Amino acid sequence: MAQRKGGLDTELFRVDPCRFIENAIKEFVRTSPLNHLTAYNNERIVAEPIVAFADGDDRIFQDLKTIVGEFHLTPREILEKYVAVKNWRFSPTKNINHVSVISWALPLTKKTRLMERAAPLGGSPRYNHSRWIGVRFYENLEQYVAALLEVLRSNAVAPTQSKFFEIKEMPGGWLAANWSERHVAYASGLGTFGLNGLIITSRGCAVYLGSVVCDKALTPTPRHPNQVANCPFYQDGSCGNCIEHCPGSAISKDGRSNIKCLKNLRDEQWIKVRNLGLDKELIGPAPSCGQCSIGLPCEEKVPSLASKKA
Repeated sequence: MAQRKGGLDTELFRVDPCRFIENAIKEFVRTSPLNHLTAYNNERIVAEPIVAFADGDDRIFQDLKTIVGEFHLTPREILEKYVAVKNWRFSPTKNINHVSVISWALPLTKKTRLMERAAPLGGSPRYNHSRWIGVRFYENLEQYVAALLEVLRSNAVAPTQSKFFEIKEMPGGWLAANWSERHVAYASGLGTFGLNGLIITSRGCAVYLGSVVCDKALTPTPRHPNQVANCPFYQDGSCGNCIEHCPGSAISKDGRSNIKCLKNLRDEQWIKVRNLGLDKELIGPAPSCGQCSIGLPCEEKVPSLASKKA
């Protein structure tokens, strides 16, 4: 537990900050009234999370400037920006000696995954609610973790919630963020990439990702040196189910096309869903789609190499 009766377990934070933070995240997910789907008997949006940590000065974050783009911020860059804007005149922590990343994955519940499996075009009502109602919960979790660390006298920022977060339109029309939760999750040891472009964690790839950067020294979680180790397609050519599963034909043996995925979500999916009369219970600006993560061997676990294509 992150809390004792009447206060925080500051002793645990002192002796084992990683366990303290992991406990706090799990407790928030378990007890928050925001983690509920009011349209579905107040059932939970996500199940118990998994949490990982990274050294914010690890070379891999500098490498993301080549992998993602020069605009991608390192953990130290975003923390320094945050501290500069914070501009506390009387603060003992202006000099940033340590930078750490906390990354987590929130697995969708089984009921949500089952409903999405049956959706012909993705964006089943329950999955749709998990996306658009859930986003408030996902954002609040990031803000909670950052605020909790600040209470404990650390500088902490949720990159995607900060004024420094940007999504850029790249040549060709696809979008790229200057803080990629997927790449940060890999760097933090949460899992590895799949052919579908998602992170396959120990709880599968049907997850929502989040992260916070802080100046508390945290013990890094070991990561696999092979960035695609959890995907059978990349290991022995088996599986590849996500290719046929994608309603936007955005996945091929070369991986996922962000341009095709975006085109399907932005221009095509909602029209098809509406024409089939499947939009009656939907909310939000778009149907949403989880077909690249649902109904696959990697949906809820790391698949074995025996996960042959059906």
